[in-house]
Amino acid sequence: MQKILIVLISFLLLYCGGNSPTPDWTARDFFHAAKEKYDDESYFEAVNDFTVVLLRFAGSTVADSAQYYLAQSHFMMGDYLIAGVEFEKLINSMPQSPLVKNAQYRLAESYNQLSPRSSLDQKYTTKAIREYQYFIEEFPADSLKEKAEKKILTLRNKLAKKEYENAEIYRKMSKFNAAIVYFDQVLEKYYDTDWADDAQFGKIETYLDAEDLEQAQLEAVKFDQQFPNSDLKEDLMELKLEINDLQKELAKE
Repeated sequence: MQKILIVLISFLLLYCGGNSPTPDWTARDFFHAAKEKYDDESYFEAVNDFTVVLLRFAGSTVADSAQYYLAQSHFMMGDYLIAGVEFEKLINSMPQSPLVKNAQYRLAESYNQLSPRSSLDQKYTTKAIREYQYFIEEFPADSLKEKAEKKILTLRNKLAKKEYENAEIYRKMSKFNAAIVYFDQVLEKYYDTDWADDAQFGKIETYLDAEDLEQAQLEAVKFDQQFPNSDLKEDLMELKLEINDLQKELAKE
């Protein structure tokens, strides 16, 4: 009953448009009318019309296109969570469609749009990475592969930043063991991000704050070996001097 009501309401909305359907309209005719509204950026109306196609002509040759543009319409309106659900419907229900590849990429894009700043929960960041990776695995020769790889790195940087910021919070609270755990997570899980050298530098600072000069010196050596071109090299020199000065003071005692 609910589906019938949706069809009737959507059908009435379609009649109110500039391109009114006739009794002999086919699924393709309905689809083209909906696509015109999508192209005109009338996304709300397009959603209704694509829904008509999907409910009245579920098994037609344009059903996959209607499903794809239904998802796209939600995406263009900023309804990224709904868009993701609709892209997944195409992927899971119409796996033989040539639009699955595009839908997979757009699914990742939907989650990417939902990814918040680094200080907040990163559930959608993780989901976006997963869907981009799946796209690369399934379509390794696609022209969007390089773009997907760049998006993954950007998202991984966001996750690395969150771990780094957690480490810094613990370091400033003098909870040095917890700080080291988070710095190590950046180095182990996000070694390819912009925050890896920051994490190694943070470990040196943490051991210095904890007055473990021997370990601080070892971490400084590791920094030189792993990040020879880091922008933090000058800061590292200052830390090394500080470590040496403290070691000399201790030797005098």
